[in-house]
Amino acid sequence: MLWIPHQLVGVPLYFNVTLECFTEAHPTSLNYWTREDGHMIHDSKKYRTESNVGMPIYKTHMRLHIYNIQQTDYGTYKCVAKNPRGETDGTIRLY
Repeated sequence: MLWIPHQLVGVPLYFNVTLECFTEAHPTSLNYWTREDGHMIHDSKKYRTESNVGMPIYKTHMRLHIYNIQQTDYGTYKCVAKNPRGETDGTIRLY
């Protein structure tokens, strides 16, 4: 199961923003973020990802920090959770 508290997020140019996603999966899922083109987001000067496993262990709180928003950063971001039983994703629109 996956849920996103804020599916539509507005942020001005040159500001920073954090996108959030929550998952519940058993067995534990592989969690990651992508852009709308499907490319996986990796930590860099632009992005920082966090994935905090909660209690109970099947709950995960994912965060994607995006720094110094530029026009090209606006669009759709996907939070993805995969395990041997399947895959689910949710989208966040950044504007």
